[in-house]
Amino acid sequence: MLNEGPKTPKPHEFAESVAQSDGYELAAAQTALAQSRNPRVRAFAERMIADHEQMARALRDAAKASGLEPPHPHVGGDQMRFLASLQSLRGLEFDREYGRQQMLVHTSALAMMRSYADKGSDSNLRRMATSSTTIIERHLQTARELQQSFM
Repeated sequence: MLNEGPKTPKPHEFAESVAQSDGYELAAAQTALAQSRNPRVRAFAERMIADHEQMARALRDAAKASGLEPPHPHVGGDQMRFLASLQSLRGLEFDREYGRQQMLVHTSALAMMRSYADKGSDSNLRRMATSSTTIIERHLQTARELQQSFM
């Protein structure tokens, strides 16, 4: 039997994953605003809050339109460890780790969104994933630039 790659998640699983991603982004951005004095880090964090609040609303609307329980942003799993490590850092050390984590989580989020946009079984969530892809691509590019500024 030919391996066709990772299985596309069920609609509720995808919605839960996106809600966790949004939850981490919101919490990490709040942490960045509290702990960083770097204007570029702070501007990025403010953008993350605005965009991920918007994306969380789009997710809730898509889930509701599909008859699913609308998920709310929350931090879970591996993201708890990421957030805990951020909260223990300050100054340049914080800024570097925040940039590194943003590269990792946005790379992962982009892959998840693209996959569901292409192969997901729920049309409302597929549309939301498609529209979110552009935003996440922009976040990833900005995170890359931010990370490079600390090298």
